[in-house]
Amino acid sequence: MNNKILLVTPPLLQPNCPYPATCYLTGYLKREGFEAEQRDLSVDLLNSIFTREFLCKIFNEFKETKDENISRIYSLSKNYIKTVETVMKFLRGEDDTISNLICAPDFLPQAGRFHEIEDIESGYGSSGIVDCAKYLATLYLEDLTDFINAVVTPHFGISRYAEKISLSVPEFKFLEEELVKPENIIEKLMMQILDAYISELEPGYIGFTVQFPGNLISSLRCGGYIKSNYPEIKVIFGGGYPSAELRQLTDTAVFKYTDYIVLDDGEIPLKNILTGGELVRTFTMNGKKVEYSGIDTENISHYERGCPDYSGLDVSRYFSLVETVDPMHRLWGGEGFWNKIMAAHGCYWSKCVFCETSLDYICRYDPVNASTIVDQMEEVMSVTGKSGFHFVDEAIPPKLMKDIALEILKRELVVSWWGNVRFEPYFTSDLCQLLAASGCIAVSGGIEVASDRLLELMNKGVSIEELTIVLRNFYYSGIMVHGYLMYGFPTQTAQEIVDSLEIVRQLFRAELLTSAFWHRFAMTRHSYSGKNPEEYGVRIKGDIINKFANNEVRFAENRNYDIDTAGEGLKTALYNYMRKEGFDMPVNKWFRHKYPATEIEGTRVTDCLIQPDASRLYNDKTRVVFTGNIPQGTETGLLFRNNSSEKIVKADESEKRFLLEVFSLTADLDRVYTMVDLSELYSKYSEKPFSFLYHSKQWDVMRTYGLLQV
Repeated sequence: MNNKILLVTPPLLQPNCPYPATCYLTGYLKREGFEAEQRDLSVDLLNSIFTREFLCKIFNEFKETKDENISRIYSLSKNYIKTVETVMKFLRGEDDTISNLICAPDFLPQAGRFHEIEDIESGYGSSGIVDCAKYLATLYLEDLTDFINAVVTPHFGISRYAEKISLSVPEFKFLEEELVKPENIIEKLMMQILDAYISELEPGYIGFTVQFPGNLISSLRCGGYIKSNYPEIKVIFGGGYPSAELRQLTDTAVFKYTDYIVLDDGEIPLKNILTGGELVRTFTMNGKKVEYSGIDTENISHYERGCPDYSGLDVSRYFSLVETVDPMHRLWGGEGFWNKIMAAHGCYWSKCVFCETSLDYICRYDPVNASTIVDQMEEVMSVTGKSGFHFVDEAIPPKLMKDIALEILKRELVVSWWGNVRFEPYFTSDLCQLLAASGCIAVSGGIEVASDRLLELMNKGVSIEELTIVLRNFYYSGIMVHGYLMYGFPTQTAQEIVDSLEIVRQLFRAELLTSAFWHRFAMTRHSYSGKNPEEYGVRIKGDIINKFANNEVRFAENRNYDIDTAGEGLKTALYNYMRKEGFDMPVNKWFRHKYPATEIEGTRVTDCLIQPDASRLYNDKTRVVFTGNIPQGTETGLLFRNNSSEKIVKADESEKRFLLEVFSLTADLDRVYTMVDLSELYSKYSEKPFSFLYHSKQWDVMRTYGLLQV
């Protein structure tokens, strides 16, 4: 039997880099001796849509409309057809010189999206020509997307497909109403590309990683095509969507489109499917009923998962879009090719009551040591030729981040990296400086409701004061921060809505946040709050188990405000704060309805900022490392230099000799030296207490040049 497997990323996902699921699965299966291939149908489809040939087909779909914007785009169809491949060539990074042409006043056809254009001059200036061109090219593609929505299908989006109809689907028949419709020209193109994969690779199995609602319909379309045209090929669905939504699946209709639906980590289930072994965490049809076969605890370790394999993915096909001038929002929103990598499986905290902590991908924490992670980084770089890494962990453990940073510095690698964290006190100023020295450029993390009462109710494990100090430490290290914000958590009052916005206002005014995004709270069945809603004073609105998707828990509570208009006000205020505007406007004035004035003191954040840095608290067991350049001795002390500045630290002869030995020892990252080691060493050079030097201004200066306590 043909047990060759093709793993496919279905349309549509962000086009800047591959989604990591197929990379990890392909690498594992190959190491286990299986024939495994992977393809990114999402990016291949987008590159096939935005071509001269296919745009002609799209414009041929046009019918007369009263929509002036769509009529304008059609009237400029010749210009779009002429320029589309030039724009895509530029966005793929094949020729940056095109940026001058794109930024010319009349090169790109312009429609509705250009009416909302940001202030390019202040955002990019005369030196940001490439970034400016990316922004304009993005608006251009969004105009084309609006045209596709109007004349081909309302479901198309550059990073999602039919997302709205795939949300909270109680029965499969609601999806099938869409699937029985004739294929549109984009879906036909998708099938042509899929057919080419099958002809080239001749797989016996095809697996689709269905991560989000926005790639469910396309996966089903592909599955239906395979089962109709290649009945000998078995279809497998897995990924985030089924793992969260389909755990109580009884609806048989979905099996017209797939043979297997796998939950959670796919390595063992796929291996057993391919070998004919006992099915694990897998739904199949047994006669006329859905059957679940699963040993939920059978998993490989994250170490066994191994290095992601990027073979079969054409790196040159990926392209970036720029939707804003804000640097962190651009990074978070999907600009740049980032090698995706995961330091640890699961979340080391796994206690937040709103999070799906009962699911395997959260609750089973399993890290890999730093040396192995950096080995994988080097291996991936050698394949992709890209040195940027996005850690896709739920939250990278701070101790492991420290070890990764030290390993990167020890190997003298030049990389840039970022990922999601918990804003907890472990992130001292010195640790943040170490992370920055290793190439960490940004972090994102949950600020959530920005209220001490609600953070405690959420079991978040941090306070506003602790959060502010951590943000301060990242800021002074030059690391950008994106904050996830939440509103509508049970028991949140109108006063707390306003007060949380005031905290956010102060954080942005102090430049501690680079960007942020408000999410409306959603209660899920797999979270602690979803399993224990009575603890949060809410009433469940119907607790019927659906035949198909089951995740979000609908609830009701007695609020003293309208949740929708609250969200509008919060988002409008945030939009302005990210542009450094509106800070002097009272926060309750951002809302259409009447809201109380804030009760938060105007100096709440700045009061936190004057708190002492934990890096300046003496601890015998703390490790000391030196990441800078060995200073040069002078008559009065030591001359420190970094890439942008220099400073003389005054020291007598004994202190100079002591410090030069300290720098020599602690620059060796293969050996561990603690504060107590330095204290004992100091006694050989001076009769004075070590604390005199440690608490001096000289020590503070040396910290800025790389003498770090981590």
